[in-house]
Amino acid sequence: MKFTQKIMHMTRRLRLLADKGYYPAYLRHQGVRIGKDAVILYPSYIDGRMPYLVEIGDNVVISLNVTILTHDATSAWAGDLIKVGRVTIKDHCFIGAGSTILCNTTIGPNAIVGAGSVVSRDIPPDTVYAGSPARFVCSMEEFTRKSREAATHRPLMEGRHFQHPYIPQQQRDALKQSLDEGFGYFCARLPDTKEAKG
Repeated sequence: MKFTQKIMHMTRRLRLLADKGYYPAYLRHQGVRIGKDAVILYPSYIDGRMPYLVEIGDNVVISLNVTILTHDATSAWAGDLIKVGRVTIKDHCFIGAGSTILCNTTIGPNAIVGAGSVVSRDIPPDTVYAGSPARFVCSMEEFTRKSREAATHRPLMEGRHFQHPYIPQQQRDALKQSLDEGFGYFCARLPDTKEAKG
């Protein structure tokens, strides 16, 4: 690598730490195909050896500390063999924090991978998978129904009022108190009570 290329590479790496919105642009520069409105949180790792084998669709959310691998060197113990494969994450997927996506896999569309999962084979559309190795949990239809049903019995708050570290202590205390008996839900805006009744 030439000196100027090294300087540019180091500059991009430093910018990752300072500018969270820069990460998808950085990955595109490395050769990852990323669709529109995709959110990829840093630090997540996409295989630096062959990032051009990764394709991420539209409206995908990849949470913190996700690892996506396009190679598997364990087969090197069987001789001079390293497994190589593409990783495709289709539109409208959510990949939970700390998950690992192994090479030669396709996810989605409209699939959820639970936090801490290891994906070693294809995940069908409209499903929820979790675990190590990732196993079928339920369909997206069932997941949506259960989540909406659970939200009717739990605290529901507008997330924009709570999702930053500098909110007043009174708001912090109110949120903590509302969660004394378990979890709650954030939403973009609270439903209109007239709509909810109708």
